[in-house]
Amino acid sequence: MRDILAFGSIVVDNVLLVKRFAGINETVQAEKYRYTYGGAGANVAVAAARLGVKSGVFAVSGYDFKKLNYERALREEGVDLRGVIKNGNFPMARSFIISREGSDDQILYYYENRRETSRLLFKNRELARELSKEYRILHFSTGHFEFYYKFLKDNRIPALVSFDPGQETFTYPYRVVRILPYVHMLFMNSHEAKRIKELLKVKSLRELEGPRLLCVSMGAHGSVIVFGDKVYRIPAVRPAKFVDPTGAGDSHRAGFLVALLKGYDIPTAGRIASVVASFTIEAEGAQGALPTWEKVVRRYEYFFKEKFPEPQSSWERTKELILNLGK
Repeated sequence: MRDILAFGSIVVDNVLLVKRFAGINETVQAEKYRYTYGGAGANVAVAAARLGVKSGVFAVSGYDFKKLNYERALREEGVDLRGVIKNGNFPMARSFIISREGSDDQILYYYENRRETSRLLFKNRELARELSKEYRILHFSTGHFEFYYKFLKDNRIPALVSFDPGQETFTYPYRVVRILPYVHMLFMNSHEAKRIKELLKVKSLRELEGPRLLCVSMGAHGSVIVFGDKVYRIPAVRPAKFVDPTGAGDSHRAGFLVALLKGYDIPTAGRIASVVASFTIEAEGAQGALPTWEKVVRRYEYFFKEKFPEPQSSWERTKELILNLGK
């Protein structure tokens, strides 16, 4: 049995670091530019593999996937690429990330052929169905939400389903909302959580139908995890240096899911996720500084001033708790 299959995207990130965002018709000098490997699906898969679990990615690539050495990089990380749908007609998607010093981003996304990407996903839905049977967790992130919705709606999924809609909470909010009943764990930042509550006219995230576990990231203020009647407030772990926040959310999700798979309870998983995210901020790009498990252990002990804990449970017990919450 494998561990995490990440549905999402394989993207080339073009990142501009700025001290402030430009206003309308205003020019702002960028402090730095570079392109790196990215895409939420690939980011989660690489982070999970680096932490020592068996991960895979399900996404459409482009004709430049091999040419730009992204395929080789993922193989070297040990990521299962059976779910990568190759095509020779258009390039990988591009994201253009304007990152302000601090933790805020403006993101522009470009698909050469979004309709064809969607067609390829639906054409390969049987592949997705077969691969999903091999994994304990299916993690859905920024990607094609119509495909996600129909895949989850039409199939009985034995795995736990994790969902991080990201900025598409604003771009395609109603597509996000109708996926919620089919997921067990929902990850958001504070802006996305506010938008979800506005859309569904609820006062509390606990009123959402579907997700049993909710995690809201708040940047430098850490995160809040809601599970049943419990609320856990998790501090942010300070990085050794601040370089680039791109991908910190993806590595946080991967760290949390890996910790659950290793048998850690929910608050400990939250602290481990915070540690993992702190490494991402220390280098350019979403995948440039992802840690091994051993590095996570050392930073956890340094930051929390305690010995790294032993697993408190087992994956099977954790899965049972999440599935049966509220029943």
